[in-house]
Amino acid sequence: MAPIRMIDIAVNFTDGMFKGIYNGKQHHVSDIATVLSRAWNAGVDRIIVTGGSLEESKEALAIAETDGRLFCTVGVHPTRCKEFEESGDPKKHFQALLALAKEGIQKGKVVAIGECGLDYDRLHFCPPEVQKKYFEKQFELAYATKLPMFLHMRAAAEDFCEIMERNINKFTGGVSHSFTGSAEDRDKLLSFHNMYIGKFLR
Repeated sequence: MAPIRMIDIAVNFTDGMFKGIYNGKQHHVSDIATVLSRAWNAGVDRIIVTGGSLEESKEALAIAETDGRLFCTVGVHPTRCKEFEESGDPKKHFQALLALAKEGIQKGKVVAIGECGLDYDRLHFCPPEVQKKYFEKQFELAYATKLPMFLHMRAAAEDFCEIMERNINKFTGGVSHSFTGSAEDRDKLLSFHNMYIGKFLR
């Protein structure tokens, strides 16, 4: 019997904790290499490093380039969507994301657009109107690159599915890595072509 191939599709290696930083203080040296060694020894075959902002997406690509088994996403997490406007030029910011995604595709490393979506559980980070505007904008990244989407949805099922439906022809499929909602919300999401749920939170 062939061994089971495991792919971890959502590793946040750009988080400071993997560099030993907790609450702004250095507590230990970077331990990404140790974490990876444990993963490979446990039978993980591939890992996708999550990009949650433009800078994190750059870092995710740099990490992915260190090992043939590592890949990454490019995108902006809903709680970080203010970065588009805070950049001073949202169009330029979008173009930088697109250029990074294309660079990563050429290198064989970028495999999805995201993590993007809506998160109404944490509106203190970013208001819903800004989240919706730039969630919708990131479908243009998926359309331009022909990549699947790596999605996030918390407490926003109605708006999330409405935006998905409006952009149904701009993406090839994807995974809602983080999902909270009812059984009806789940069924609506899974009715979209090539859509999956990676983590169902209640």
